[in-house]
Amino acid sequence: MTNEERFDEERAGRYDLWIRKTIPGYEALHDMAMFLLRTGTDAKNPRLLVAGSGTGMEISYFAERNAEWTFTGVDPSSEMTAIAGNRLEELGLSKRARLHTGFVHELPATEPFDAATLILVMHFLPDDGEKLALLESISARMKPGSPFILADLHAEKDSPKLDRFIEAWKARQSTTGITAEDLEKMFDDIHENIHFVPEERIVELLEEAGFTETHRFYNAMLFGGWVARKGFRLRVSGFR
Repeated sequence: MTNEERFDEERAGRYDLWIRKTIPGYEALHDMAMFLLRTGTDAKNPRLLVAGSGTGMEISYFAERNAEWTFTGVDPSSEMTAIAGNRLEELGLSKRARLHTGFVHELPATEPFDAATLILVMHFLPDDGEKLALLESISARMKPGSPFILADLHAEKDSPKLDRFIEAWKARQSTTGITAEDLEKMFDDIHENIHFVPEERIVELLEEAGFTETHRFYNAMLFGGWVARKGFRLRVSGFR
């Protein structure tokens, strides 16, 4: 299933409600990420790259609390991008955000960004070069030393830990009002379309993409959040 198919018009429309029921501490994740970004850059008017900008929740959350920040949001789902555009327009934030339907490597060349985020996106990609390519495409567009926030599902595939936490997560979701049929569909989709890798592999991928000083700041069952910095070493591959 592609991202475009995963977030069709119906799913995109109910995403914001669904994600809050699914991820423990969803707002806290964004709050912590915001302060790590705020204290991690000394740019006077920071320009942020938001990869996987979705319905615009992340951009609107940051923009309402940081009047000097501007944003470039990228998402492959036209339905999600349309919702984001409407949300930002309604909140009076559209002049501070540019939205692109597509992928990071397709962005036109600009001045490097002062910070970037990739929240709840990379786990949809297999670890066959796609995860690394996405991280490299983000890294190539960031200023050396700039902060990067990554949040993702993580675990060793087919491990006892994964089985135990999936069981607990499923039990938690059953208390949120979701029907038994939808619950089964949700976890069938997770087993089929989420490409789990352990935390050690995530750190390794970040290092391969040119990031340093990786630290985990958030953990909720199988969800994790990390902050890193764009390294200062030269990259010879150019934009991905």
